[in-house]
Amino acid sequence: MNVFEAIMQRRSHRGEYVDRPIDDTDLNRIIEAARWTPSPFNVQPWELLIIKESKGKDVLAIMTEKAIVQQFKDSQFLEDNSNWMSTDEREWKERGDGVLLTDHVTLPNMLQNAPKKLTGRFLKALLKSAKSLTILGHLGAGKMPANEIATQVREAPLLILITMNRDRKPPGEGANRWMWLSIGMLIQNILLAATSLGIGVQFVSAPLESETDRDNIRKHFNVPDNNEVMTLLRLGYMDTEKGDSVRLEKTEFVHYEEIS
Repeated sequence: MNVFEAIMQRRSHRGEYVDRPIDDTDLNRIIEAARWTPSPFNVQPWELLIIKESKGKDVLAIMTEKAIVQQFKDSQFLEDNSNWMSTDEREWKERGDGVLLTDHVTLPNMLQNAPKKLTGRFLKALLKSAKSLTILGHLGAGKMPANEIATQVREAPLLILITMNRDRKPPGEGANRWMWLSIGMLIQNILLAATSLGIGVQFVSAPLESETDRDNIRKHFNVPDNNEVMTLLRLGYMDTEKGDSVRLEKTEFVHYEEIS
């Protein structure tokens, strides 16, 4: 697979993975791709923590579950999510951005079996009043998705926790900006290398949303104080086809000479 194919075929894999460990050869190729990430002044500010054992996965799964339950009680978080969700594929493809609601939320059987038009109307109404759903969060509505995602974390063949070593800092006032950019490039190298090997990757963001949770992760995994916890990736071999995705048309974000 060439680099252009990997770019076009990369997807965030939210489903289950094959029950098989990541081969050491493939893991080393992913790490090697990360190692050759560009960075300002070649400072290479990243640290990768590879988590294969159940002990570490359990810690992160528990934190994930607790964080998602709390998110379902947060009105601003729910509203922010609703702004980027489409209720059906037609709307999603017309928008060209955001995510499809059903890719992120498992609908109750009653809605799955209902006529599509009826389900669509209900979901649209739900998203419009997303803030009011906090009452359902306080009644425990977040427990089912929280448990589902926590199980995926626990059963993932491999987790990679990425941190940024703030001591490896380039010169200049923009040092932090360039370090963050280099971490983004590191993650992209990992995503493309994994895609080329038939390995799916998903960002697990819930247990990293708050500073308190990031501090807890630092303590559990003995991450030095000078290392900033950046992101958590869940990896595994896929046995399903890659899902669809959408993008804005080039004319909506490409400008020449000036942005008008």
